[in-house]
Amino acid sequence: MKFLGKVSKALLLGAAVLSLASCGDEKKEEATTASAIPSTIKVGVVPGPYRGMIDKHIKPILEAKGYKIEFVEFTDYVQPDAALDSGDIDVNLMQHKKYLDGIVENQGLKLKDVINVPTLGLGVFSDKYKSFDEVPEGAQIGIPTDAVNLSRALGIARDLGIITLKTENNDQKASIADIKDNPKNYKFVPMEAAQISRSLDSIDVGFVPGNYAYAAGMDYAKALGIEKVSEPIKNVVAVAAKNENTIGKLFKDAVESKEFVDAINNDHEFDAFTRPAWWPAK
Repeated sequence: MKFLGKVSKALLLGAAVLSLASCGDEKKEEATTASAIPSTIKVGVVPGPYRGMIDKHIKPILEAKGYKIEFVEFTDYVQPDAALDSGDIDVNLMQHKKYLDGIVENQGLKLKDVINVPTLGLGVFSDKYKSFDEVPEGAQIGIPTDAVNLSRALGIARDLGIITLKTENNDQKASIADIKDNPKNYKFVPMEAAQISRSLDSIDVGFVPGNYAYAAGMDYAKALGIEKVSEPIKNVVAVAAKNENTIGKLFKDAVESKEFVDAINNDHEFDAFTRPAWWPAK
């Protein structure tokens, strides 16, 4: 009995040691994770509502955890991903998943999306006309020049009934050459996305991505058409792939938090934004 008692004590002592070691490993892992996140996090943004989304509703959550946010402004979609890949910034929120996937595939950048957020869809605007019924034959229509958003715009044009696309081509990869029927012979003019809203005085209609439409103060109530935002084209928080489980997790946890969800739901500025599939029902 004494022998069994000694064995039991030894087993209990061993279990306690293992438990303490496990706790130590967990604390060490937490400390390592925390040390991998800079105290000041540089966030890349472009003109549009997503800086405001971070500033108003994500920044306070991270500040409560001891982090500071520094915004780095870019004027196009290309630079923020290059800066993220090179380590000049730590996070960006300015693009949808389909666009990011294309950048990663075509340019070999080592980036990773960690979560998507409420997103404002592409809007179709004109300073001259109130509907496509008024847009004359041969009118010039500005669409984004990058391949993903160009095909996205053509898909919306198809859904609006102003063109048809060749059946053998998926609208996710459509180009101007894939337009099949164009009854009014509209001239689709690829332009830098940031320039379309500024060019409505020289073109008849513009397909403007949501962030640039928002930055330009465009009224969606007067749009000739509004995109139905699907999951692959909701904007994502992106980080360098190596930071997915550190900086990426920090932002993912913040976005999924009840504090962020409630803040967005109660902020009328974001009423027109399509919620992600993961968004909790009210």
